[in-house]
Amino acid sequence: MYRKLLAALVASFLVVGGLFADDIKGVFKKLDGNKVTVEVDGKSTEYKVADVKVKNKKTGTETALTEVLGKWKEGDKGTFTVNNGELSKAKKEK
Repeated sequence: MYRKLLAALVASFLVVGGLFADDIKGVFKKLDGNKVTVEVDGKSTEYKVADVKVKNKKTGTETALTEVLGKWKEGDKGTFTVNNGELSKAKKEK
């Protein structure tokens, strides 16, 4: 019984936590270790990069988000998901 209650609490925490995430459209400036700088409307902001893995749709392999951002070039436009000041997702615009 406690397992079900704990599982329900964890699931609701994850769902509610996702509601507070912000999607930001901006321009990638630089990656310095685990900090990324993004420019939005002419204002640069630095975010800590979350320790998450990104799954490649074609190959199915997983790569750290910092490694993916390391391949971006300054000036690349994208959509960035920020949760509590931490960047957890990035999608490059084509």
